Amino acid sequence: MPARSTALICTVSSLLISGLLLTTQTGCLGLMANLMHAVGADQVPAECELLKDSKVAVVTFTDRSQYSEDIAARTLSRKVSDILLNKIKDIRLVREDEIQEFRDTHGWENSDFLDIGKGVEADKVLAIELTGMKLREGATLYRGSAAVTLTVLDVETEAVVFRKEIDEFMFPATAGQYTSETTESKFRKLYLQMLAERIGRVFHPYDFADTIAMDGKIASQ
Repeated sequence: MPARSTALICTVSSLLISGLLLTTQTGCLGLMANLMHAVGADQVPAECELLKDSKVAVVTFTDRSQYSEDIAARTLSRKVSDILLNKIKDIRLVREDEIQEFRDTHGWENSDFLDIGKGVEADKVLAIELTGMKLREGATLYRGSAAVTLTVLDVETEAVVFRKEIDEFMFPATAGQYTSETTESKFRKLYLQMLAERIGRVFHPYDFADTIAMDGKIASQ
């Protein structure tokens, strides 16, 4: 090949490579982020993956529900169950009415988590203990807080296979919502939804960016 043609090809190649590098530096960061998201490379991994491929009973105890039905316990169990069913592969959940029927039959104060798991023929029990829940901060501001203990029990071996404590889950984290802007019932549902999402992230991968704007959920209500 003539030297002149070789030089021309080299020049064109260099220009193309330079242009590609410039494009990569200025315009492809978004594309790279999208690709990472598509393959899950930007996901925070689950702390506990033991609920996969299992029949799971989600049971919530509050300060009140050990002795009778409590709307907060029932709502939280339902919301956590919805999240797990949507996010975890091949999970099967015990129906809420089966758990309620077992507790009605055997007595609310006499049913512990393992008893319930055996009674409804679950593989595992996700036990949620919710204590000290408050929805108000002062007389005019809604701001929820509670302590949560999560326990996963293997029903066959009767062993505790995972435990995590969330010392205080507060929502909103940086502000509150005035009582003139909503009702206690609506705020309770919102607080328990945010708490359910926090609990769910213990058991499934999630995008960290989703946790940053949680207080923005108030504005969307």
